[in-house]
Amino acid sequence: MASVITGANNPYRSVKSDFAAGHSSLHTAAGQCLVLGEYHRPQKYAPEALAMYGHCRTLQSLDPPRETGAILNIVIRMSYQMGYHRDPDSFGCFTVFDGEMRRRFWATLKQMDLMVSFQLGLPSIICLDNCDSKSPRHLLDSDFDTDTKTLPMPRSEDEVTRLLWFIVKDRLMESFGKVCQDALSFKEKSDDEILQLDQEIRKMRSTVPDVFRPRTVADSIADPPFIIMTRIYIDFICLKSICVLHRKYMARGNASSTGPCVEAGMKLVTQFLDIYKEFAPGGQLSTHRWMLTNFNMNDFLLGVMVLCLAVHTRWKRGPQNSAVDKSTETEIIALLQQSQFICVELSPLSRDARRVSYAIRLTLNGAKSANGHPNATPQTPLAVASVMPTDLGEPHGVDSASLLLQQWPSSVHNDETAFGPLDPFNFMGDGLENIDWAAFDSQVLGQDMTSHGAIRD
Repeated sequence: MASVITGANNPYRSVKSDFAAGHSSLHTAAGQCLVLGEYHRPQKYAPEALAMYGHCRTLQSLDPPRETGAILNIVIRMSYQMGYHRDPDSFGCFTVFDGEMRRRFWATLKQMDLMVSFQLGLPSIICLDNCDSKSPRHLLDSDFDTDTKTLPMPRSEDEVTRLLWFIVKDRLMESFGKVCQDALSFKEKSDDEILQLDQEIRKMRSTVPDVFRPRTVADSIADPPFIIMTRIYIDFICLKSICVLHRKYMARGNASSTGPCVEAGMKLVTQFLDIYKEFAPGGQLSTHRWMLTNFNMNDFLLGVMVLCLAVHTRWKRGPQNSAVDKSTETEIIALLQQSQFICVELSPLSRDARRVSYAIRLTLNGAKSANGHPNATPQTPLAVASVMPTDLGEPHGVDSASLLLQQWPSSVHNDETAFGPLDPFNFMGDGLENIDWAAFDSQVLGQDMTSHGAIRD
């Protein structure tokens, strides 16, 4: 663990710019300070410092870093030992200020735990039944201080603050956590249980304040980048909750799950396509490229795989037996073509993006064959750029190297077969028809175990 903290053997330390080198040096120095301060020992501010270190590590990659999961394990265990899971009103002797800050930190841990565990395909560590800490209030830092004796009433959610999106996100985590539990469970829900959870997700989505409701970038010209991306972050939680809830039942032929899953997947992918071009030079988000994180990238890839499954099931079962009609399939194909362009462009930075670009290629070729083009030849990923609509810009319009502070190692440029025999995407080598879609979903989400129980390299 010490090597993780200090950055030893870290391939990301090879950087392309002075700024990236400076950031890497600061991150390494922070790790060294944590080691010198004995980060593993329960002490004041140790969990907060280590959590911040892990979060900074997360921002350096478009793929889920496993180191963050390991660091988060330590942070959560330490926080349990220090009583962060208990509400300060009923446990310990804390000032009003310290109590509210502890609530904020525990809410942060709950969100990080659930999001990172979801990416890694693992159960979350925090059990909500063992916690009684209340949600933090919607208060600015200027609303209370170390001398405050009684917390003021929370601000209205009609008032947009930097903390509001955090409060809203914390509320949405409850239903998302239930979805994640079901995704990893060996038990299947009944149709009534699926519908009930679906309705719960949509009810929670309806509580999102108007300022954070989804809208296109074209309708957000006057809004700051923070508001634009916050809308994406919040809506992606709701959309991926629906996708994850219905995906495995959709793959098993449940018609009532197909419609909601495909609809959510299309919305998720469409929104990502809408904002992605704004990261290009001159775009509305060009100076905020750091906001493209592995969390929304992972959501995008999840949406893409839902659309691949929709096309696959339609031509495999026949149009007459499919819940996806022809017009919807046409829309999906267009979204997949645009998505492959992005996945190819981000392949140098994201191993998962490269893998999903291959899955899209197989899907598009399979759809061609099913629609009367039996002799369709496999299309190379780079060829998709020639059929892209002009409003997405030229290939490599987004400076992919500047999206992150550090680059992926050169191994991501290898052929699909170079990932090794234990790679979860190897079963795609024989074509789309042989894909095990029941296992594929968990593998795209980054599980450490393949369907055969083998550990990924």
